[in-house]
Amino acid sequence: MLRFARNDRGGKPSLALLAAVTALAFSALHMVVPALPILTVAFDDSPSRVQLVVTLFLAGIAAGQLFYGPISDRFGRRPVLLAGLVLFLAGTLLCGAAWSLPVLIIGRVLQALGACAGIVLGRAIIRDVHEREAAARGLAIVMMTMTLVPGVSPAIGAYLAEWIDWRAIFAVLGVLGAAVLALIAARLPETNPSPARLDLVGMARSYVTLARSPEYVAFALCGACSSASWFTFCASAPYVLSNLLSEPASTYGVMILLPMATYMLGNGLAARLAPRIGSLRLILYGRGLAFAAALGMAAWWWFGDLNVWMLFVPITFTSIGDGLSQPAAMASGLSTYPRLAGTASGLMGFMQMAVAALGTITVAALPHDSALGLIAVVGGFIAVALAAGIAGVVLNESTRQLPRATGTSPMENVAGNLRQVREDSA
Repeated sequence: MLRFARNDRGGKPSLALLAAVTALAFSALHMVVPALPILTVAFDDSPSRVQLVVTLFLAGIAAGQLFYGPISDRFGRRPVLLAGLVLFLAGTLLCGAAWSLPVLIIGRVLQALGACAGIVLGRAIIRDVHEREAAARGLAIVMMTMTLVPGVSPAIGAYLAEWIDWRAIFAVLGVLGAAVLALIAARLPETNPSPARLDLVGMARSYVTLARSPEYVAFALCGACSSASWFTFCASAPYVLSNLLSEPASTYGVMILLPMATYMLGNGLAARLAPRIGSLRLILYGRGLAFAAALGMAAWWWFGDLNVWMLFVPITFTSIGDGLSQPAAMASGLSTYPRLAGTASGLMGFMQMAVAALGTITVAALPHDSALGLIAVVGGFIAVALAAGIAGVVLNESTRQLPRATGTSPMENVAGNLRQVREDSA
């Protein structure tokens, strides 16, 4: 059973608590998504402008993660996380009181900037106290647990918007945020006992170091495109259901439970299999399954009719692949430079949300009289994720099996190893 950790210097953080703080951001995202068609009517605005409620939320999470990692490396995980949760509550209050669409969008950006602290620091805290394989298992458990909350969030948001009012969504999010803030303040120990010096030059150097690592970039891109495929689906599916199939918001809220549940299944399998077969194989198996399911969605649409099951059955299987591969890809990326875990987590999160925001913008710009845009963008992201995952595994295996050359980055080490192989062959 998962237990909450005491707020002492020697205790390890509770996985249940880390799951709650990580789930907060995704609850805020998914609870609002079913209400997008309702917000279009409420503010008498276009769907593309209302879509900014999701797109700029993702962009806010992306931008904030560039700073939370380095700042937490310097000042510690705990105080930075507390500050982020306070900002989340401020944004939630503004959303609930929003009198216009621009005010709602500003509140959503503040929400995102605060909530992304939990995403970044939840991963970094796990990496602080565990090695690679144990971290993959811990991340899988946290993801499986946190999926319970955003898994039911679309249904909650849909029924709140239909039965009460869209503002009730933000009332519920405010209560959840306040509860998580209280638990973090009371029970989270500090896991970064040796803070690093904070300076802009050092921050830039850390990002350059990570960007020069092809192994880190491959794993980060794998995770980013996997997340982008999911968020793009979530942002566009409500409009497909409403405009093309004349379904109410509650249909999305109920049907999205299927892929959420299978994502948990994938996380559970990853937690059990990571110690046995290793994180690298999980990446390959998970991305291969997701790619096969994406091909199945395209074939179903091409040869069959557009219906609710055509959308949600294939995405259910891609979610199993995501659940298998995402924790392993994160753990592998964070293990590239363990001393930069906070910065690496922030950059990885930035890539995830930035690419996801790009996906929502792209699918919103495509014609809405067909599901082709959704299928093409989601399938494209899944294909890139597969290619990046394969590249990361190949790079990791090459650096592990060959003698390590003198260099300052994995790029130089790989180049040195290849030179050594050529010399040995000659």
